[in-house]
Amino acid sequence: MTETVRRGVATDSVIVIGRAAPPAIAADLTVGAGFEAVLSGSVRALRHVSHRAEQDRPEVIHRFRVGLRRLRSLISAFSKILPEEERRALGARLGALGKQYSRVREWDVFIASTLSPMATSLPDEPALLELEACAREARQRALPSSIDLAAAADDIAAAIDAATWLHTPRTELSELWQSNLKDFASDLLRKRHRRLKKRLKAVDLDQQPSFHDLRIQAKKIRYPIEMFKDIFDSDRVEDYLDRVIAVQDALGHLNDALIARELIADLPLSSRPQGLANGWLAREIELCRQRFPAAAKKLRKATPFWDEK
Repeated sequence: MTETVRRGVATDSVIVIGRAAPPAIAADLTVGAGFEAVLSGSVRALRHVSHRAEQDRPEVIHRFRVGLRRLRSLISAFSKILPEEERRALGARLGALGKQYSRVREWDVFIASTLSPMATSLPDEPALLELEACAREARQRALPSSIDLAAAADDIAAAIDAATWLHTPRTELSELWQSNLKDFASDLLRKRHRRLKKRLKAVDLDQQPSFHDLRIQAKKIRYPIEMFKDIFDSDRVEDYLDRVIAVQDALGHLNDALIARELIADLPLSSRPQGLANGWLAREIELCRQRFPAAAKKLRKATPFWDEK
């Protein structure tokens, strides 16, 4: 789902976060030192957002899920320096925790990105009252029976603190831990850039698995860029990042609209609100399809900043 309405733009129902601010890291750090710095900062960020009142609020749940996703991305980016079995187990644990809130997040996106704009455009349409009532009831049902994000974040933090393999390299990995961080980051971004370009050329927007795979590849390069941005030229990083985010926005909004159609199909609606919503979403889907080619072309032409001399 879309998470890239940047710099804290607020809607009536949900605040969508802008770019995260990971801890600054220096180009002359070792890979292990860089990993430790970003890991500790990511854990602090997750705990910070989780220790808040009203944990069932859309923006809190969203920030919590983003924090988990960024931790998973971090583990993936540094996979070469971590033992595989333990790394996969931690990634699966983080993914399972985030998945508990995926349906409620889908309803939050529907309310903010579909229902709210419809209400603005059609302020005197009574059918939207039925749609909103049904959507909010469904959102409430989707909430886990017991929400304690603070306890969940504390458990994750404790597990990470106790995992010696995240803080001390295994013997066979110690040389990699001592290698140069900038070289490591450049190699990672170069490989992920190539994969992303291939997906951009081959994507079929009529096939949801195809563009979902492209969304994954976009996230796989965006999050490491945000981790490593301080060790590269900032202007070139920002230009590339803007292009990635434009593609993510187009694909994310398309995905949100397709999921919204599925959500509507599950609501006990009369024909009027159902027809209005499906008509609105058909228009949104078409607009997303129209936006994508230009964004994809611009990203394909992006100049890699990690090969700077």
